[in-house]
Amino acid sequence: MILTARPWALTAEAVGDARQQGLDEEQIEAAIGVISLFNYFTRVADATGIEFDYPTALPAFEPDLCQVTAPRPDRPVSFSRPAGGRRRPRLGGLRAAWESWRAYVLEADQPISQRERRLLAAVAAEEAADWEGAEALNGYRSGPDDDHLIGFARKLSRQPWLMGAEDLERLRSLGYSEQAVLHVISVVAHQNADSRLVLGLGATRDKSRSLCRTERGSRPRHPLTAPRVRPPGADRDPVSLPIPVRPGAAVPNRLPTV
Repeated sequence: MILTARPWALTAEAVGDARQQGLDEEQIEAAIGVISLFNYFTRVADATGIEFDYPTALPAFEPDLCQVTAPRPDRPVSFSRPAGGRRRPRLGGLRAAWESWRAYVLEADQPISQRERRLLAAVAAEEAADWEGAEALNGYRSGPDDDHLIGFARKLSRQPWLMGAEDLERLRSLGYSEQAVLHVISVVAHQNADSRLVLGLGATRDKSRSLCRTERGSRPRHPLTAPRVRPPGADRDPVSLPIPVRPGAAVPNRLPTV
């Protein structure tokens, strides 16, 4: 629950609780991978309007749209980068699959550019308070026409269940093809998963670190992902918790597979 809703708040103590319940290190790592991956699936489903296509005895889920999001921590003055680079799974199969997936998501140059991919991913990393990831992705600066991409990435990262047809139509009106829209969604959803994987693995490997340490107001956000002026009333957002698509919910639009 913490890793999905407030990944920055996951601590070594919380991981220790899992150990006390009998999970070994491989099982904990596998659990982190599954939770992270579902943060991808739910965002793709909510953004595209995919419905359940299999029988289920689970009751229909109705999110409380009046929930208030957990406040994001401010960027810290400094943060340590782990020796050896960004944390990756020790499980060989999971690591190989994840790295191959990430390389495709970030390095492809069609149907959206690598600059757009890194911009979308940087915003998603910031929304997860994955400062290391956001910093590494900030190789490209945003331009005057990027507000729509930044806004899309923030909404899909923070409020995926509120995505609607108008969000997709806005991208189409700006010239994005159906495949390009699907890639935009996939990049944002993947980075939400990747940031949670990294923060979760960090909590398992550093028994003294708390991921929510910051100094409020100590450093502005990077120019690439600095938030724009928000309209009145926009500060009341639902809790950042990916929600499974509801049976019977309106379908914004169907997108082709890539």
